[in-house]
Amino acid sequence: MGGLPDKCNLINLSEGIAENWKSLNISQFNGNNVRLRVMEDVTANWHAHDNSDELFYVISGEVYIDSEAGAQALSANEICIVPAKVRHRARVEGRATLLIIDGIS
Repeated sequence: MGGLPDKCNLINLSEGIAENWKSLNISQFNGNNVRLRVMEDVTANWHAHDNSDELFYVISGEVYIDSEAGAQALSANEICIVPAKVRHRARVEGRATLLIIDGIS
């Protein structure tokens, strides 16, 4: 029987990122990707995931999740789940750090 995997401090990991958009694969579990994403003054392209919901958890900063139904503002410690097939994008004014979970494709 194995032990627990190493832990990961997301704040420490994000502090070394200087790019306006950086997504790091942290882990995979139960058919899902877990990513740390740092965004600064950037807007993602419109897209949809055909076979997977996408969870956004804001660690720091403020993130806007846009969809055709409108925008949702998320602050630190808030989540938003975008259902599969819904066109959306994330946008950030300033700097934000997020945890993203979605299906492996």
